[in-house]
Amino acid sequence: FGSPIGLDINLNIFRKDSTFSTTRQQARLNYQINPNHRLSAGIGSTISSDLLNTSSTLIEDYNSNYYQVGYNYIKPQYYDPLFPINFWLDISTNFGNRTQNGNEIQQNAYTIETYKIFNLNKRNSFFLRLTGASLNSGNYLDNELYRFGGINSIRGFEENSLVANLFGVINTEYRYRLSNTIYVHSVIDAAYFENDLTNTKNKLFGFGFGLGLLTKAGLFKLNYSSGKTENVPFKLSDSKIHVSLTTSF
Repeated sequence: FGSPIGLDINLNIFRKDSTFSTTRQQARLNYQINPNHRLSAGIGSTISSDLLNTSSTLIEDYNSNYYQVGYNYIKPQYYDPLFPINFWLDISTNFGNRTQNGNEIQQNAYTIETYKIFNLNKRNSFFLRLTGASLNSGNYLDNELYRFGGINSIRGFEENSLVANLFGVINTEYRYRLSNTIYVHSVIDAAYFENDLTNTKNKLFGFGFGLGLLTKAGLFKLNYSSGKTENVPFKLSDSKIHVSLTTSF
C-alpha cells in the first residue's frame, strides 16, 4: 500500500526418509529503510515428529517457539540478467524455547548468509559466498540439528547429509561468461562443523566445476564435484553431480 512495511510468511517441510519430519512456520514484518537496507522482526514455530516411534533419546517429538530479529542488505546489478545481485547479506537471530515431554529448554540460534561478485571484466568474475549457523541449547536432539551439504552449501557431498549444531561454509567460483545466458565456473569449497550430540568436529573440502544456463524457466545449474574430509584422500568414485533450477515468479 505504498508504505515501507511488508510481510513475509514462510513454510518449510523437511522429511528424513521414514525417520522424522519437521515443519517450520514463520511470519515476519519488514521495514524497508531504503532500497538496499531492510530490518525485520517476527515469530516462528517448529513441530517435529518421530515417525518410527522408537525409544531413542536422539530423535523425539518436540515443538519450539521463537522470536526473530533480522537485517538484510542487497546491492543489485539490474543490467545483468545472469547475475542480478552483486552483494547480499542476511543476518538473523532467534531466541525462544523447545518443549519436549513437557520440559522447556531455552535456545538461541544465529544464521548468516552473504555473497559478493567481483567483476574483473565483461566475461570474467569471481564469486565468494559465506553461510553459517549456530544453535545454542542445553542439550540437542538429532531432528532439530542443521542439515547441510549439496549444491546450496558444500558441493561434493549428498544433499542434507551433514548434521551439525554449528557450521560454516565458504564457496568460491571463478566464472567465465560464454554468452549473456551461459557461464562455466570452478568449484572450490571449504567447511567446518561441530556436532555436540556425537562429539564430532570436522573440516570438509569440495572441488569441481560447473555450468550455469539462464532459461525461460529460470537459472539451471549443473555441478560435478568431489568432496573429502580432513586427512582423507579424494576418491573420484565419491564424486557427485548436483542439479538445480531456480525460478522467480
